[in-house]
Amino acid sequence: MTSQKRLLGVWRSMHNRCYNQSQASYANYGARGIAVDPRWHGSQGFKQFLADMGEPLEGQTIERINNDGNYGPDNCRWATRTEQARNKRNNRWLTANGETKTLKDWAASLGCAPAAILYRLRSGMSEQEAVTKPIPGRPNSKLTVEQVKYVRQTYPALTLQAIADELGVSKKTVMNIVHGKIFQDVVI
Repeated sequence: MTSQKRLLGVWRSMHNRCYNQSQASYANYGARGIAVDPRWHGSQGFKQFLADMGEPLEGQTIERINNDGNYGPDNCRWATRTEQARNKRNNRWLTANGETKTLKDWAASLGCAPAAILYRLRSGMSEQEAVTKPIPGRPNSKLTVEQVKYVRQTYPALTLQAIADELGVSKKTVMNIVHGKIFQDVVI
């Protein structure tokens, strides 16, 4: 059960975002014309807010369904941070095979970074092709699988810098290989 104190904080924060010009977040809410439903104002406003919204599940916070709409029972719901991240004004939405998802979600489906899809789009690929064409394995890698194995076998007998100099890559690249941050799938 969510504490009344936490819900009161949500209710107050919602009002502050919309009406308190000294709040940093005011620019993204009140200054854009976002308001709170009149029934959620005043001495009985908190009770009406609770009656309309109910209590959130663990890990949920208030979200406006339409980002350009006001806070009110018809435009608010309890949502997780992940759900809210999909409902931001600055999300890039792409459609392929009749399915529309955020850039981040398409990248996760494809197993790449969002930047890889953006690069494809800037290079002239259609949205359909950019989010469905498989990403080739390590297209920008300067090292072969054999060289990665060499790094793992040679360190710490040679220093990171010595290995980097020998292979013509940065010390950071060698360190990332040694610590398993890149080339995780390559085993000795």
